[in-house]
Amino acid sequence: MRTGFPPAARGQSVGLLGGSFDPAHAGHVHITHEALRRFGLDRLWWLVSPGNPLKAHGPAPIDDRMARARALMRHPRVTVTDIETRLGTRATADTLAALRAAYPGVRFVWLMGADNLAQFHRWQNWETIMQTVPLGVLARPGDRISARMSPAAQIYRRFRLPGQASRLLARAQAPAWCFVNVPMVDVSSSVIRANGGWRHGGA
Repeated sequence: MRTGFPPAARGQSVGLLGGSFDPAHAGHVHITHEALRRFGLDRLWWLVSPGNPLKAHGPAPIDDRMARARALMRHPRVTVTDIETRLGTRATADTLAALRAAYPGVRFVWLMGADNLAQFHRWQNWETIMQTVPLGVLARPGDRISARMSPAAQIYRRFRLPGQASRLLARAQAPAWCFVNVPMVDVSSSVIRANGGWRHGGA
């Protein structure tokens, strides 16, 4: 395995939680613990992205975001990584293709909040993502109905695993997805930034 790449062994299930983490907060930690438990994952990686193509303004420097995330997320089975920067990928579909090539035999699961499922059909090559890895969707406040009625949820409704079967998701063959309702921490990075709670790079 190349230097700076997180460890994972053939046959392990690894959840991938991607985002700008600008900044990381208690809500990210909470859904990480829930995902590990509900989806039966061996490991979980926070993929701190170089930048979100759907956002007009760039995030804080990645070193600042990585440092904040690592200080906040402390768990023996969770790794905070800048692997997308190391791979040179930005789109999720490209990242998944590169990870599958770099980690043969590892079972990846893409994790997202219900708010992301609601607009998943706008992602670049979203159907390729759905066909490549199982999706674990964790409900967030106010997003349950819009997520379940989203184009992605409707198109792939017959591939949905019931919530009580969530621990089977990592072993499922894509396309497969599971929507779980979990107690959520109602906090967001945008609110933290707006309230002046995120100072980075000496700013």
